[in-house]
Amino acid sequence: MNKKILFVDDDRVLRNLVSKKLKPYSEIVTTFLAADGIEAQQILKENHISIVVTDLQMPRMDGYALLSEISDKYPDIQVVILTAYGSPTSEKRVMDTGAIAYLEKPFVVEELADQILQMLKKENEGGTLQTVSMEMFIQLIEMDHKTCTVRVVNRDTQKQGVLFFHNGDFMDARINDRQGIESAYEILAWDHVTISIQDECAITEKKLKGGLKAILFDAIRIKDEAISQPGTL
Repeated sequence: MNKKILFVDDDRVLRNLVSKKLKPYSEIVTTFLAADGIEAQQILKENHISIVVTDLQMPRMDGYALLSEISDKYPDIQVVILTAYGSPTSEKRVMDTGAIAYLEKPFVVEELADQILQMLKKENEGGTLQTVSMEMFIQLIEMDHKTCTVRVVNRDTQKQGVLFFHNGDFMDARINDRQGIESAYEILAWDHVTISIQDECAITEKKLKGGLKAILFDAIRIKDEAISQPGTL
């Protein structure tokens, strides 16, 4: 499945160069470009992004603020920081905030592309499934006390969502910029899905109230009500 990455930098020439260098991988990745954090915010709201590569120094909304927002609203998105003004202090700050890589400019675009491809592989390190029901799958996660991030694609609509588990506990769910129980209910209602598993979870604080069985029961009830009243789900 084609993955989406977002490159954020106020240097138009660099944005175009990165986009050009990533074109040979167009069957694997789709590249979105933004000039600052404000533009990046809108793209994140409207698209299921896997990786963000962002500069630190930008007008309107800089990379620090963007990284903070991603860590809060999109904790599963992997972030690579670029900067022309690197220092041990800034590196520690961004890594503590949630970035997974820190590159100083100038950098070799081909090396960045290789790193992106390696990062994308992590999304599927636990395998990919297409012939399993959501209810059965997440109950197995609970039984195995598994810690993982589960990315779900609704094959009927191509909509995508993310589920977070820590030691088998259902921690949170996300669809674009929406987090919480309503996103969980919506994802659990999808019938025909592709599931990919990453063997780690960025969330350590449980945000969903109740246990898995109660959440599943409510999701099934809401789904049944939606079937009896078309257009409500």
